Amino acid sequence: MDSLVHSVHAGCTGPGKCYPLYTVAYGNEMLPTSIPDIQQTNLAYTILMLKAMGINDLLSFDFMDPPPVQTMITALESLYALSALDNEGLLTCLGRKIADFPMDPPLAKMLIASVKFGCSKEILSIVAMFMQWLERRKFL
Repeated sequence: MDSLVHSVHAGCTGPGKCYPLYTVAYGNEMLPTSIPDIQQTNLAYTILMLKAMGINDLLSFDFMDPPPVQTMITALESLYALSALDNEGLLTCLGRKIADFPMDPPLAKMLIASVKFGCSKEILSIVAMFMQWLERRKFL
């Protein structure tokens, strides 16, 4: 009966084989529903993208799964510290450049600054290795 229940949960409703990907004990430890990604990640990049699209009133933005307000404030503060936002919370010229890079804002700013210091090749290698490490960490 247990395998039947697992196969139905996996979407297998016809004949065939069902191979469990985890033990029953591990399955019992899992949350009934997963936590939305927006509530697990650094929101700085998401907020930067919203600002780049012209959405400035983030506290009243209709998120499907709204992140905690304190998390949004922390992300706004980090963008301000990177000079991506001005005193009024609006996107700066540097913030627009950072928004063009599909990565965490601190890494994007590092790449932009590397041009000034003539070390773009080295910083690009470091950023690429760091992003690869972050991707692998997601699956551990």
